[in-house]
Amino acid sequence: MKELFEIFDLSPNEIKVYEALLKIKRGTKTPIVKKSGILSSKVYEVLDRLIKKGLVASFVENKINNYVPVHPSNIKSLFDDKILEIKNQKKEFEEKIGELFPNQEDFVTEVQLFRDWDGLRSVLTIASEDLSSGDTYYILGASPGDNIEMASEIFSKNDKRLSSKNVKIKAIHDIKRIKEAEEYLEEYGRKNWTIKYYQTSGPFQIGITNNYALLILLEKNPIAILINNKKIRDSFFHYFNTIWRLSKK
Repeated sequence: MKELFEIFDLSPNEIKVYEALLKIKRGTKTPIVKKSGILSSKVYEVLDRLIKKGLVASFVENKINNYVPVHPSNIKSLFDDKILEIKNQKKEFEEKIGELFPNQEDFVTEVQLFRDWDGLRSVLTIASEDLSSGDTYYILGASPGDNIEMASEIFSKNDKRLSSKNVKIKAIHDIKRIKEAEEYLEEYGRKNWTIKYYQTSGPFQIGITNNYALLILLEKNPIAILINNKKIRDSFFHYFNTIWRLSKK
């Protein structure tokens, strides 16, 4: 089952609901909540995500929504499609990498600007590559910004990538949004997190890796700046430690 969860990138709550449905075979909201143990207010949102991922189907009976896990043959087909897609992407990448990046040092600049949600995904991926097992990713001003759903999707995938590399996350979150932070950690896991709270302003956060500083403005259309300068990175790290000492658990 672990491979299935990984290939479809399931969150902890999605795993709980899916496993509950596998056990009860078919259910409405109440038995699914009882069997999975997740909050009643979250179950429809989780079920909708599982439906979009092709793992759950729904139907209406006596004007009540019922949910069932999809037939195993359909899951196998989805799984095979994922594997084929990854293999094709890997082959294409290997064919083009030498042509696209003949000298990787030519592409290293001190400041790079990224726009929109795809740009945010890219900058987080670059930053994660700067971290190895045992390292820590520091976040100052952690906040979902204006679009909680989109931000949660992107940051949760990055957090999962860091966790798989045994990278810790040390974060200072906006104290005015503690509830949102706790809901996020409940949904996606807090295993590799150490978090404190401090009053920050605006949908803005700073990320710090071994060599990079990230400036992320989480508005409707995000903007991210990647700074590849060790002195600037160290200055932000000093600032983080100062605020960390003032923050509350």
